[in-house]
Amino acid sequence: MLDQTRTDLRRLEDAYIEAVNSAIGEGREDLVEELVASYPDAALRLLTTDEHRRAA
Repeated sequence: MLDQTRTDLRRLEDAYIEAVNSAIGEGREDLVEELVASYPDAALRLLTTDEHRRAA
């Protein structure tokens, strides 16, 4: 896996962690569930973009 891809995945993960923690703090369990469910798709989209495929 390319270093840029790793960096992008780390940024995505960090953003989701921050969003989930914020939603928990606000008592938004519905949003937590939505974020958790959407993370795998977001990571997959990141991994399958044309830019990442060409660089591999």
